[in-house]
Amino acid sequence: MNCAHLENCLHEARKEAQTNLCAADRRASEYSALRASFLRLCGLFERFRNCALTQGGLIAFADAFCALAQSLANSINEKDDDVTIEFQKSIQILSDRVSFLSKHREELLEKYPKLEAANERLRKEVEEKEELVTTLYKKHQLEKQASKEKICFSRLEVHEIAAFVLNSAGHYEAINRNCSNYYLSAESVALFTYLLPIRPTYIVGQIVHIERQMVKPSSTRLEHPREDQADGPMSDTGTDRLTINVNPNLNPYGLPIGCEFFTVTVAMLPDTTIHSPTSS
Repeated sequence: MNCAHLENCLHEARKEAQTNLCAADRRASEYSALRASFLRLCGLFERFRNCALTQGGLIAFADAFCALAQSLANSINEKDDDVTIEFQKSIQILSDRVSFLSKHREELLEKYPKLEAANERLRKEVEEKEELVTTLYKKHQLEKQASKEKICFSRLEVHEIAAFVLNSAGHYEAINRNCSNYYLSAESVALFTYLLPIRPTYIVGQIVHIERQMVKPSSTRLEHPREDQADGPMSDTGTDRLTINVNPNLNPYGLPIGCEFFTVTVAMLPDTTIHSPTSS
């Protein structure tokens, strides 16, 4: 009875040992496969690392990456595990993307000088167009003002509306087709500019006084004119008469000797808009 029981126990122990041995062999085989896969992945990552650390810039990196992808594509084995195959496919996809980006970069580098030159031309054209638009805008504003307020561009007289433009010498000179040398008086300039940070490009106002003056040599001595002389002093009291002043030292506009000029005093118009040049 005891012998039979012992034989049964021995038989069960042998079966359990056989089962454990098979399980151990299977686990050893799986471990070997996992270790081999791990070593292959380590090798692949090492090759990828060496490729990423390639010196020589983007072009050298792209070439090395393409070479790695081609090498991995040629070494694909059906016995490789799924992880290794997926890694190799991922490297191939990355290689294609890197090649595309490298070619695109080369195309952009070729186009950049042309685009830069075109951009410079466009910038100059925009500056020229902007200057032209500014000039046309000023001209349009003057024409609009003239049309609205009937600015006088012929012979200037008291009560007429006149436009004065800032010239290169810094004086406000009247826009006049027939007569020249009509300048805005200092008092009128101060009236229109005392609240402005910079001087306006033009001034429009109603004439209240015109003073006629003559440029004469400083050495000339003048006698007090008689009242019955034709060119004697006449004070404008709100009519269209002129005041004659032959002060020999008065030549603020740099005119030649013997030249006649007029100093015009104006008043502001209702709802006058003073235009200042835009600061750049």
